[in-house]
Amino acid sequence: MMLRRSFPFLIIGIVVIASVASGYSYVAPLFSAYNRVNSSVIVIKIPKGSSMVPTGFSVHEFQANFVNGSYDFPVNVSVRIGANNTIEWVNYDTTSHDVTALVFPAGAVRFNSGFFGEGKTFSASLTVPGVYKYTCAWHNWLAGQITVKSA
Repeated sequence: MMLRRSFPFLIIGIVVIASVASGYSYVAPLFSAYNRVNSSVIVIKIPKGSSMVPTGFSVHEFQANFVNGSYDFPVNVSVRIGANNTIEWVNYDTTSHDVTALVFPAGAVRFNSGFFGEGKTFSASLTVPGVYKYTCAWHNWLAGQITVKSA
């Protein structure tokens, strides 16, 4: 039973090591790979099982270091897009999640999805260049960073 529960994390570890070794900069163990729907929409998928706490996650470390960037997120999604583009999160998990910006550039509107359930989506149009850091309020390990570059 323990092997069955550990297997997804073993696969995640292999993917992370392979991506680091290849120099590929996108690492998202619990978010599945994002894909561009069209020239202005990027989709980030929240897969089934994302509500399970990853091994080694510390809420205290997360809360103490999220804003200043010194926390090495177990899950981190970073995308670079031009201004005036949209990010869409799709929840494939059986648990509700939310997407809340805790860090965002001056002049930007703070996004907060509220909880959205399985099969539901949330979109945010990012129009101000800068760094946006977000997390799920109940599942802090589902955190990421979006860097919006000037068009």
